[in-house]
Amino acid sequence: MALKKQYYNNKITLLKYDKKESENMAITISIALQKGGVGKTTTALALASTLGFKKKKVLLIDMDGQRDSTYASGIDTLEKSITDVLGETCAVPDAVIKCKYYDLLGADEFLPNVELSNNVESTLLKTVLKPYKNLYDYIIIDTPPALGNLSYMSLVASDYVVIPTEPRPFALKGLGTLNNTIQSIKESLNPDLKVLGILLIKYHNRTILNRDIKDMIEDTARDMNTSVFNATIRDGIAVPEAETMRVPLIDYAKSSKPNIDYKAFTTELLKKVEG
Repeated sequence: MALKKQYYNNKITLLKYDKKESENMAITISIALQKGGVGKTTTALALASTLGFKKKKVLLIDMDGQRDSTYASGIDTLEKSITDVLGETCAVPDAVIKCKYYDLLGADEFLPNVELSNNVESTLLKTVLKPYKNLYDYIIIDTPPALGNLSYMSLVASDYVVIPTEPRPFALKGLGTLNNTIQSIKESLNPDLKVLGILLIKYHNRTILNRDIKDMIEDTARDMNTSVFNATIRDGIAVPEAETMRVPLIDYAKSSKPNIDYKAFTTELLKKVEG
């Protein structure tokens, strides 16, 4: 183990030396909300695929022990995973799998052990990614639904947070909880972390309830010093079908409402980040 770790550290040192010639560093975005079933994985997959379609170099990291991003990317087994990278038994490039639109750093069945560990540094993900950030334009992190080691590491390693949520009353509680976590991280380990915006999923502007809740979410967004994305994601059968078929939504149903909406969201995100 010591030899492996020493070799790993030597490899990191060499890559750090190579990186001095490059000023381009990946922008890291966590897709986060401390609640399940709100479209985090769907948004992470769609964003990574659409960025890749736009010729951006993208790394998608599955930090969720449920491994949905890994499965939806068509991966059943992994020789190396994000668990190995966090355990410092291999470097990032050794665990990456090439997908059509992005590179994937997938999750395996041992990732929940990291979540439960009492000996994990909050800066670990940031540390292991740093030597390779010049290889990508964007790093997208699919975070787990509960606050723990994996979510915390993801936010510490990120430049921005995108918060997907459905326009339902419970969304306000989830936003408040996540905001408290973000503020704690900004005060201690990542002062530059910014909430890029709140993305409404399964939104129907024809219903009074959806419009009323959107108004409340916009008020909450202002309190969080951010805004709600102009783009909203409509519901559609194409999303679960694409994930079941393990095909990118952008290929499976190009003309579907959700794909059109995710393209608009990605364009809006790029304008916010790149100007």
